[in-house]
Amino acid sequence: MKQTILIITGIFLGALSWIVCPLVSERFEPFDTGIGLFIGQSIMLLFTVYVGWVRNIKSVLVAIVGIYIGQNAYAYLFGGSEAVAWAGLLLFTSIFLCVIPLVGGIAARGIHVVWSRHAANG
Repeated sequence: MKQTILIITGIFLGALSWIVCPLVSERFEPFDTGIGLFIGQSIMLLFTVYVGWVRNIKSVLVAIVGIYIGQNAYAYLFGGSEAVAWAGLLLFTSIFLCVIPLVGGIAARGIHVVWSRHAANG
């Protein structure tokens, strides 16, 4: 998986994490809907765990950058005038939506490394 593919996939999944919110609730933002937040976080987490397992920490970080871009771009482009007005604040608050996927990707990488070393020595 090249870095470009990671960025593009991250952008798509970051946007998808916002797209699901109005589909499962009457809210646009993940911050305002519990089930939408859960689904979006799960989508991004599965992706970063996979990337962490098969690649490396740098790839996880690249995926997170793509997710971050996708979240902010989608909210700005499709959120209406209110989202545009709050776009500057979203650049900071959307960082919190990247924490769980980041931790999951790093944890998956660490577990894979320990598992591989244990299997090689076992």
